Amino acid sequence: AVVSTQSTGTTMSSSLEVKKKCQKISTVLASVGDTHNVIEKDISVSGGLANMREVLKDPKVLPPQLYSEKLGHLGGYDKFENAVEDGELMAFLRKEYEFQG
Repeated sequence: AVVSTQSTGTTMSSSLEVKKKCQKISTVLASVGDTHNVIEKDISVSGGLANMREVLKDPKVLPPQLYSEKLGHLGGYDKFENAVEDGELMAFLRKEYEFQG
């Protein structure tokens, strides 16, 4: 089953830290691309940040965040990074559950 995962971040150079985190997320998720389709959303566009916060139902959440339309909010960068470091990326991405569309 392919799970579409959205990564929200920014392409604006004013936030180099966020750009680096988004790049790492993209690189890691590309390594599991056969099971996860990544859709990047740029919050620097008009209304982007507000839309991300509305979708995640958290008025204070900061990018980057990972979200799946089927699975909901997966977590932010810190949770993602911890999962990668602990060898638990597939659990973080919830691959162990088979979703039938």
